[in-house]
Amino acid sequence: MIPPLCEPGAVSFEDVAALEAALRTALPRFAIAYKDESRLQRLIARLVWPFNRTYATQYTTVMFGKVYFPSRAWCEACGPRSIYTTLRHEAVHLRDMRRFPVLFHVSYLALLPAGLTMRAVWEWRGYRETLRVYAELDGDISDAQLDYIARCFTGPDYLYMCPFPRFVRRRLEAERARLLGRR
Repeated sequence: MIPPLCEPGAVSFEDVAALEAALRTALPRFAIAYKDESRLQRLIARLVWPFNRTYATQYTTVMFGKVYFPSRAWCEACGPRSIYTTLRHEAVHLRDMRRFPVLFHVSYLALLPAGLTMRAVWEWRGYRETLRVYAELDGDISDAQLDYIARCFTGPDYLYMCPFPRFVRRRLEAERARLLGRR
């Protein structure tokens, strides 16, 4: 259950704390960690460096029930709205991980692009939640937000998990219309 926001349209650190508490209740292994404080995450950052140079500094990762933010400083710089949105997205992955433990891990680690990969399916589920948060907070979802998500799907940072830009954009626009009641 997602706790209601303190103020509609705004996100406070209290909202983030309430969401974290709800996630701890729903997902007992849930914890927040930081990539710059994790040897494993620093190793992964070196391994993915050739195609994703911002893995350790810009991307949040879910692994072993933990949400790994880039760093504490990154969280402070982003503020509560960004943290809240990211946690909602990552909570989808945590629930998928719990529901499909073997399939999720094996398919998410299959990094080679293969058209529409299973990894793209998992990320689609997470980004649908991201779009839902934008709609809840702003009452709208901008083209810039859709562009950013489309680049995630079709670009090198996620290893071209769905290298079909028009397909991705059409799906994003349809989801925006659905969330905003414009169908």
